[in-house]
Amino acid sequence: MRLLLDENLDSAELMALLRQAGHHVETREKGTLDPEVWAHAQQHALIVLTANPPDFETLATGRDDHHGLLLVYGDRDPVKQMRAAEIARAIAFVEEVHGAGLRGLRVNLNEWRR
Repeated sequence: MRLLLDENLDSAELMALLRQAGHHVETREKGTLDPEVWAHAQQHALIVLTANPPDFETLATGRDDHHGLLLVYGDRDPVKQMRAAEIARAIAFVEEVHGAGLRGLRVNLNEWRR
């Protein structure tokens, strides 16, 4: 998959796991506004991976032509928060089912935990 990590998930561990799995992974500079992140993803055919679902779901609303949105929802219980390895495994499972393209889809990764 061609992924753009939003800054809230931008970690060396997650990037390494995703790249080891064969994904193309990009990030933007810290502080880049969500609409700019979204525009860059659409211009470069990247799937946005974010832990900021409300803002990116708003950007995707009414657009079925976007390149895909992978959403990680937070949990008040720190034990239930998705860690980098869990996110990478969930993405692998999504890819098994949907392939590398997620055009027009919004995927809640929390539901794809194994």
